[in-house]
Amino acid sequence: MCAHEGKQYTNGTTFISQGSFRMKCVTFKNLTSTLEVVSCITPAGIEIPIGSQLEEGDKVYECTSGNVTLKSTPGQNGKCRGTYSVGQEWIEDSFKLICEPYGKVSLKSCFSKEGTEIPLGEARRVPAGYAMECVMVNGNVALQTAKNFDCETGTGETKKIGETWNEGNFVRRCAHYGVSSIIGCYVDGVGSIGLNQNMTSGDLLYMCINQNDQFKFRTLRAQ
Repeated sequence: MCAHEGKQYTNGTTFISQGSFRMKCVTFKNLTSTLEVVSCITPAGIEIPIGSQLEEGDKVYECTSGNVTLKSTPGQNGKCRGTYSVGQEWIEDSFKLICEPYGKVSLKSCFSKEGTEIPLGEARRVPAGYAMECVMVNGNVALQTAKNFDCETGTGETKKIGETWNEGNFVRRCAHYGVSSIIGCYVDGVGSIGLNQNMTSGDLLYMCINQNDQFKFRTLRAQ
């Protein structure tokens, strides 16, 4: 005989305990008895063999082996973190997350401090003028400056790192992080002028000035 919660059970008898487990009374030849868990019971009353699982409603129930327990995780249509439905997106800190089936939360994009959205695995130029990328580094998401990123001219053209172009009276070169730097000046029909250098053409003097990273181009009458 097996005793459980004030009741007696004969050898081979089964019963449901705590609403979640089917127990069985086992009596040995020496007349000693023990109770064994033979299966788990879902909230809907469906029996699950030990070591298997069953999807019921918006949850997946698993009857674990060893120290038998009934575990539940979100099902295919289960909510993420108990709040968000499948396909729903939300912003958390500097990241946009999306709820996928079975309660999986995935990262969709990052946000710069200025509010620029950068999809995972891509880079975008931020209002400060440089580029940032949203990437996975050693299993963790990172929002960092993007070293290898094309530059954009004032007319919207794309330039690769190292390429130069004329923009107004200035010569620019595409550097890392999608940032272009002024490397000189330019005058139609005259040519390029180095920084802090002058050039005379006819009766005109052209000056290309860089003072504390403040760039100026001036045209004066030559004397």
